[in-house]
Amino acid sequence: MIAGLRAWHRTGPVLAAAVAVIWGASGFLHPVMSWTAPRPALQAPPALIVETAGALAPAAVPAPEGEVHQLRLAPSPLGAYWNVLPGEGGARMALETRSGQDAHAAMEAHAIALARHYASLPEAPVFSVSQITRFSMDYPPVNRLLPVTEVVFDTSDRLTIYVDTGSDRLAAVSNTPRRWMLRAFQTLHTLAPLKTVEPVRLVVLSILTLAFMATVIAGLSMLSAARGRKMRRWHRWAGAALALPALAFPASGLLHAWTGSSLFTGPAPQAIVFSTERLGAIPVGRFTHLAASADEHGPVWRGATGMDARYWSAEGEALETDDAGRARALAGAGLLAETRLLARFDADYGFANKRLPVWRVELEHGPVFVDPVDALIAGQPVGLVGQVERWTFDHLHKWHFANPLGRNLRDSLMMFTAAAIMVLALTGLSLQRRRRRRAKDTP
Repeated sequence: MIAGLRAWHRTGPVLAAAVAVIWGASGFLHPVMSWTAPRPALQAPPALIVETAGALAPAAVPAPEGEVHQLRLAPSPLGAYWNVLPGEGGARMALETRSGQDAHAAMEAHAIALARHYASLPEAPVFSVSQITRFSMDYPPVNRLLPVTEVVFDTSDRLTIYVDTGSDRLAAVSNTPRRWMLRAFQTLHTLAPLKTVEPVRLVVLSILTLAFMATVIAGLSMLSAARGRKMRRWHRWAGAALALPALAFPASGLLHAWTGSSLFTGPAPQAIVFSTERLGAIPVGRFTHLAASADEHGPVWRGATGMDARYWSAEGEALETDDAGRARALAGAGLLAETRLLARFDADYGFANKRLPVWRVELEHGPVFVDPVDALIAGQPVGLVGQVERWTFDHLHKWHFANPLGRNLRDSLMMFTAAAIMVLALTGLSLQRRRRRRAKDTP
């Protein structure tokens, strides 16, 4: 066994060096993207007001066939319109409030108004507006929200704001430099172009990871018997010092790749579908958000003014409930289940979930996190494997254990360590070539 490991350590440096350089260099892009990412000027959504006066009840409006996840009376500079999230998925639809005719221009104006708010660019010309219905290298799955509208401003860096016109949320911010870095990172670090053949991607990642780790372990097995001077001595002792991060980075990354693969993750959270024909009336008033969504008992209206929300039945009758009660209903909890409004991310509901605010509902098997605006379960407990993956990826791959040092210092130390591992791998490759030249020159 030991002899086999040592033989691999002497024959595997080419692959190990390639893996170390490609993953190390592409890994550098992650903190660089974090440091240089364009920031929104504002985080909170605008208080856009919509009035129900003049709008017909959805049951009286000619509407496309099929069920919907959400029907919102949405505000727009061109006037209110029905914003529809179809039950079969895909892009949102926009309908005129009385005739049911296409109101795409109103939804586009709504998205532009949201983008101008978040970017604080009231006068900048708009280069393009388009709906995004699937994740890509420019809008990766880490952003979670779909569908969204992409608004690209005609600025020197093509500032891009992704917004959700169903909730007025900011989904992501990007620009040309970030797009290029995202594409490079995903291509080299996660082999994203192979996601169309996901089993192949996972197998390739596993082979590369295990080959690199085997080289590191083989090197450790040679420490006690190794001899040499200068570069060889440096390689030996640097290898001993860097062995832990050299094993932790790829191992935690591989676990993250497998557990986060589309082969094993469930579908994205979605609201229950319903027919708009059941909405026989519309609440009267002025709202910052008015939308119909459903639970297992059927659709209800939620009307909000700021953080205060009220509910009405499909026929327009006021209901004695609030967001906490709605969260219990969507979670399938009893009337006495404990609830708490969560306005920031924490250990149980991390940044990866994206949606805020949400309601934490305590169930027997653990908490679930409910978004009453979109009427869906935004997060729930993960199993043991998920907990292990989350801890290892956060602490061994992203070095969250060093958070007390501050983000910049933490990332700098991580980049220095990755650079040292790359140098270590390249010196190993150099030593292998020297050995081969000596063997060739020896008669």
